[in-house]
Amino acid sequence: MKRNKILAFLTVITLATLSSCSVESENIFTMFKDVNVTFHDDSPYAVTDYKRVNDGDSVHISFTISSANKDMIKIVVDSTRGNGAGQVATREFATKEHERRSYSGKIKFKMARDGKTTFRIWALDDKNIYIGDGYKTVTVEGTASYTHLASRTVYAPWGGGDVNTFYSLGKGRSFNYAEGQANSADIDFGIYVLSDTRPAHLNRAAFNLYSISTPVNPLPEYDISSWEKRETLFSAPITGSLSTFNDVLASSSMIEQEAKKRTINLTHTNVTNWDSALGPGCMVYFLTPEGKYGALLVNQTSADFDRRPYLAISTKVQN
Repeated sequence: MKRNKILAFLTVITLATLSSCSVESENIFTMFKDVNVTFHDDSPYAVTDYKRVNDGDSVHISFTISSANKDMIKIVVDSTRGNGAGQVATREFATKEHERRSYSGKIKFKMARDGKTTFRIWALDDKNIYIGDGYKTVTVEGTASYTHLASRTVYAPWGGGDVNTFYSLGKGRSFNYAEGQANSADIDFGIYVLSDTRPAHLNRAAFNLYSISTPVNPLPEYDISSWEKRETLFSAPITGSLSTFNDVLASSSMIEQEAKKRTINLTHTNVTNWDSALGPGCMVYFLTPEGKYGALLVNQTSADFDRRPYLAISTKVQN
């Protein structure tokens, strides 16, 4: 009985102590309330909250950021980009003395990324410490301007005509030789293989492609002379292009801009060095008969359970 009374007394003392020490702390949703951000609707291109635009449209983000109690030494504008790898782009602006409590600016650009891009504007004090963003953002969404088809498979010729060695960029699928003639109006290229002749790499497979319209068929065992000729043109293979494909080719305008930096006039590639031919991270630009630019990336080269070699590819093409 005495033991129970002691425990009860200690419990009361503990609760009283905890109660007297309790302090209500600020949370992240209230601790930066001194900074306010206002977005202005001052032009036909202005975005104040959310706006959907087309590739190439002009966008204006006009803003005023103010601080009630602390000087703002720097203003930071950061944006999470749309399609691509979702990186964050950050820009900093140093304020002049008369702008320390209220700073106005305007960001102007042409939309060049599909998907949503969110902008956030915040301030740093004289110790380079974050002091608030007004708990506001604006989002610009680029309407889809290109088609991205990921992880398609196209085989190298292997043991007859039953492997899918022809590919349609528009359909996003491959065909075997038996299916080819009936679908030749849609087929852009086929795959063929050359052997590496360098002593250190002798006979390693070098993957190449050829347009159905190529004047000389590099794979005469597949007679395509009677097929409808789709005159798609290609660039030479560009190695080390994974980041360009993923991050830079993020809209129709960017695909065209980057493609036009290359010569796109080949009806077939003819590369014998396996590490310069179509392989992982390698990309080719193409131009379709309809005048659409695009890019083809090789994700990997591999073989299936029957040891038949193939390419895993992804493509981006203008809508």
